Amino acid sequence: MKKTRKQISFVLKILITFFAFFAVISSCVTAVGDGYSAWHTRLYYFTQQSNIWIGFICLYILIFLILGKIKNKDYIKRYMYILKFIFTVSITITGIIFCSFLAPFADFDVWSFASILTHVVVPILSIVDFFVDDYNIVFNKKHIFLTLIPPFLYFVFSTTLTLLNVDFGRGDTFPYFFLNFRSDVGMFGYSFYDGLPHLGCFYWILFILGLILFLSFIYTKLHPNTRKNRKQKTL
Repeated sequence: MKKTRKQISFVLKILITFFAFFAVISSCVTAVGDGYSAWHTRLYYFTQQSNIWIGFICLYILIFLILGKIKNKDYIKRYMYILKFIFTVSITITGIIFCSFLAPFADFDVWSFASILTHVVVPILSIVDFFVDDYNIVFNKKHIFLTLIPPFLYFVFSTTLTLLNVDFGRGDTFPYFFLNFRSDVGMFGYSFYDGLPHLGCFYWILFILGLILFLSFIYTKLHPNTRKNRKQKTL
């Protein structure tokens, strides 16, 4: 059973790596045709960045798994799976935010093939692989807070571009509506129009941070080895 899980996880990592990089490259190639000012502006978004992160860590682990098979030695280190956990949460956030809050209210078609891969396929495969992979690591509270690092770095990155009035590719100086500090509601405001509530960026950021911590907590609780370790302590 354990061997089967390892084989499934190996295949999943290959699929994640391929789909993540293929989708990001594809979205950059078709960027101008999709209404973006330049191909590189697609890389300003958390979607592409989170796909690159999860793609790289899966590729990195795959390389050492293959080396281990060839040389009959274990090259896998604990930090690799901590990073994979962090980036799995990031790609999960990408899928949830896009499918729940961005796609339903977009004023243009957002469901291209590359978009489906980056927002749906890669997140789902990454989540499945996280729970299928039975690598011997036990996640704790410290790891939960580490998942805030990528969103924080993206916040610093996107805010810097916003303050510099950099175009994110579609004529806007912000990547997502919940990071638009110059909107009518601004940072701390609130209004209700067009039949929908509009919250300031501060409240959206708090909500997303809370969602990240909640997902991280659930993932660590449900991870196979963490559950196993908890049962052993109880016994």
